[in-house]
Parts: sequence; structure tokens; C-alpha cells
Amino acid sequence: MNRVAIFGSFVVDLTAFSPHIPQVGETVFANVFKYGPGGKGFNQTVAAKKAGADVTFMTKIGRDMFASVAEEAFTHFELDKSYLLRSSSQGTGVALIIVDDNGRNAIAVVPGACNDISIEEVRMGMKAFQECDVFIAQFEANLDATFEAMKIAKKSGATTILNPAPVRDFDRELLRYVDILIPNEIEAAQLAGIPLDGTNALSEIASKLEMQVDTVIITLGEKGVFCSKVSKEIVPAVRVTTVDSTGAGDAFVGVFASYYSRGVPLKDAIDYARVGAAISTTRIGTSPSMPAKDEIEQLYLQTICANGVML
Repeated sequence: MNRVAIFGSFVVDLTAFSPHIPQVGETVFANVFKYGPGGKGFNQTVAAKKAGADVTFMTKIGRDMFASVAEEAFTHFELDKSYLLRSSSQGTGVALIIVDDNGRNAIAVVPGACNDISIEEVRMGMKAFQECDVFIAQFEANLDATFEAMKIAKKSGATTILNPAPVRDFDRELLRYVDILIPNEIEAAQLAGIPLDGTNALSEIASKLEMQVDTVIITLGEKGVFCSKVSKEIVPAVRVTTVDSTGAGDAFVGVFASYYSRGVPLKDAIDYARVGAAISTTRIGTSPSMPAKDEIEQLYLQTICANGVML
């Protein structure tokens, strides 16, 4: 129980904090610049581990100046480096991030070595995916390798989670091996091919996606979460003062997987996840903002369980 395997991206986040996100052709003066470990796969790994799971993460980096950021991050978070692969032809991935004064962001990702992971490397490391309770993948790494890792995990009996971000063309056969799909509202609308227009559209989108996947959880940022298996209405976000929303979706996925892997019911795992995501927005950065288990459970008691009423 509580074993989570993650396949996906590691990138170095290069983040500028500016008054607003520039329009096309506009240059703005930023107030602060920071860099550090990130990538959807890595962020979800850190979130799941800090929430209490036993986590294994497979990714790939280059042999460049950014590789040391990955090495140091794996050491800092006590991650097994057996699945930290090296590319001789591609550099370590990077993400260019701008965060405005309201905590909103715009991101451009260069996956680099993450696109260089091969099916053969996945098969060589398949033990990680065969021995987990919950498996997570995203769309920031090589899609063929992602498909292979998902199939191995599913056939080995794991609960499989796909966070289809960023959305891009993929073999829809992959969805046969997905138990839980966790897109944001834009990604969900794109996958379903249905325009996003209010709660009724959310229900329609979820229904269409549920024809291929057992459970669909649509994250809605500051509005909350929609999951038809939990409620026919949007479950509201936990109220906090947001500083930086970058990585909140990854916090949700990682925390959800951590609690779900220990047998927590779907509704409760979603509640823990939305608490964890909320905490992450009160801090700057992606992986550095991921909350610890005791923080999650303290805020969970103060909000979700307060007087037996969901807040």
C-alpha cells in the first residue's frame, strides 16, 4: 500500500515575477527571477512524496549545466536515482514561466531530454511500474514511452492516473489503460471536443470522457473541482490567499495519488488533494511549494471537517 510510481518530465523552471503577463510584442520589467527544479512529473513526485507516499520516479535529463539541478533535487527529496536517465543528444528540459501580481501564469515548456526516453528504457525499468499501487503519467515526456509505462502498470494491477497536460495529439488507445483522468477544464474540453460553457458543459464533457475512462476529475483552478462520481455540482476550492498558482494542478494530482494509494475513498482523496493544491498556491514556485502531510491534514481538519461541513 501507498506505493506511487510516476513517469514523466523533469525540467528546470526559469521564473520571472512581473506586474502582468506581457501581450504579444510587449516587453515588461520583472520584479524577481528564480530558477529551480520543476516539470509536471517531478512536481507530482514531490507532492506525492511529501504527502506521505513511497514514490518512484522515472525521467530523463541531459548532460548539460542544468543536469546538476536535477541531481541536487533528487538528493534533496531523497528520490531513487536508479530511474534518473541521461540523454547524450538532448539537453535537460526547461520551462519559461511568467507569474503576474495576481498569481496567474503563462508557461512555455521545452521538454528536451524528456522527449528522448525510449520504450526500451521503460521496459528496462519496468519493475518500478509493476510494483506500485498507483501510477501517474502526463504528456510532457515521449508519448510512446508514456504509453508503454501506462500499459505495464495497468497490466500489473496498479490504478492508473493520466494527467493529459499539456494536451497534444496522442493515440486514443492509451485511454483503455487509464482508470482516472485528471485534466483541467481547458484540457477536458479539448479532449472531449465540446466547448466549455458553464456547469452543464462540464457535465457533458465529463460524460463523454467517462465513455472511455472510469473516473474523470476536472480541476477548475480557483473555482474548484468537478467529478460526477462525487457531486453533480462543482466542489469549491479551499479559500486561501494565492501568491503563485504555478504547479497547483500538479499538487492536486500528486496529493490525490498519495491518499488514494493508501485506500482513501475517492471523495476524501479529492478533498485532501484540493487542500494540498490550495496550500501550494500560497507559496512561490512549483516543487518548493508542495505541502507536507501534516500541513495538508491540519488544513483538512480546519476546512473540510470543520463542524462536519464542507467549506
